[in-house]
Amino acid sequence: MITLKNVFKILFKVILILLIFVGAWSILTPVFRYDESNEGNQFRNLPEDILDIIVLGSSHAQYSMNPAVIYTESGYYSYVLGSGCQPMSMSYHFLVEALKTQSPEVVLLDVFTMMPARSVCYADGMYYNAIQQMTGLNRLEAGLDVENDEKKYEYTFDLLMNHGKWKQDDFLETKDNNEYNEMLGYVAQQPVDLQFNHLIPFERQDTQISFRENDLEALDKIIDLCQKHDIKLILFKAAIDIDQENYDHLQAIWDLADEKGIEHVDFLALAEEIGFTLGMDGDTWHNNTWGAQKSSKYIANYIKENNYVTKHQDNATYDQLLDDLSAITVAALFDQNVDVYQLLDYASKYDLTLVVKYTGAYNTTIGDYENQLLQAAGINFDFINSKSQNYYGVIVDKQVVVSGNEPIDTNVNGTNIQILQEKIVIGDQTFEDLGELEIIFCGDNFDWFNEMSINYASRFFWKNGCDGWNCEE
Repeated sequence: MITLKNVFKILFKVILILLIFVGAWSILTPVFRYDESNEGNQFRNLPEDILDIIVLGSSHAQYSMNPAVIYTESGYYSYVLGSGCQPMSMSYHFLVEALKTQSPEVVLLDVFTMMPARSVCYADGMYYNAIQQMTGLNRLEAGLDVENDEKKYEYTFDLLMNHGKWKQDDFLETKDNNEYNEMLGYVAQQPVDLQFNHLIPFERQDTQISFRENDLEALDKIIDLCQKHDIKLILFKAAIDIDQENYDHLQAIWDLADEKGIEHVDFLALAEEIGFTLGMDGDTWHNNTWGAQKSSKYIANYIKENNYVTKHQDNATYDQLLDDLSAITVAALFDQNVDVYQLLDYASKYDLTLVVKYTGAYNTTIGDYENQLLQAAGINFDFINSKSQNYYGVIVDKQVVVSGNEPIDTNVNGTNIQILQEKIVIGDQTFEDLGELEIIFCGDNFDWFNEMSINYASRFFWKNGCDGWNCEE
């Protein structure tokens, strides 16, 4: 005879077995995750509650937002929690994950995957790439948000997918819990096609645009979560080459944002204002280093001018990470770049070494603007009131190491520097055929050089042998 007591015993045993099963599954699944991404751990390794800004979105976010530039322009800490073709539903779960350890005041959300162009890169694997960076219940819920029902449970309970790989040599390899992402989520790409290809302006044609219900629901959840945590949400679209259909969808996204009272920044519309062109600043799909500098500079100043960050606290660990990323960024910004105006602007903001030789003259094309740029980079010389005098100088991180009107022989960071009338020698590098104003931009460790030979008596304050970006070999 089955009694109530027996029923409770059976029920207790079933619950106990289920708990044991769930516990075993929770323990075994991470162990048998083969070749798992460690990007999520790299983010969670950061000191807690230090980030002012978190960037969410697809690879367009990863390539267009550089935390080193954002910090240089604003003094704010940021991190890019991006993933390839990141669906809007995964952006929501990334935010949930981020808020476990961080309390940002601003979230920047890339809207690319709400546009038809997302179909170019959509694949089921993009969900798993995102899910791998999450933990606990959030990982489970993210898996259940996968749109493909065949993959949903495979990605959610990924022991099913990976159990056959247990014989692999590194399935028990311990992830390094002390490492950080040295790029802070940013992905760098160098310029390839140095051409000024201006983005084609459009006029809106289709005003009857509809969005996928999943995207709208995810966007609303992101908005609600930001409001709950008193976070300023800003939607943005990186500058890329798009067609009329995607342009119309983008305008509909901005209409939707306006309806919901959400601010947005459209870098396609801002391309002319920030000087962004395809080729120079990005290919048709992603921003390169130069383009990311322009986009990041704009967004940093936008956030700063609107006073959206009010609780910033300095952190030594993150400062070191930013220093390392800044060094990588500076080397990339100077690579191939012949725009002396842009380079002097960089030199006024980032740490690097300048080796300068100027031959005095009564007639130059150095005006007030150029004089201010040169001085902002740390060169302690008045190229207008003292233009007839010679100048030799070494400037490290905008601080003068040595300067004067006579040749120089000095050592900086263990490297010998000679600035002579006919040549400049830096370690084992010799620069000859000097311009009337010679500026050699160098890494502080002298691991890279960018030589600018400027003949100021000629018509333009520009590099020798160059007509715009077309330079003689």
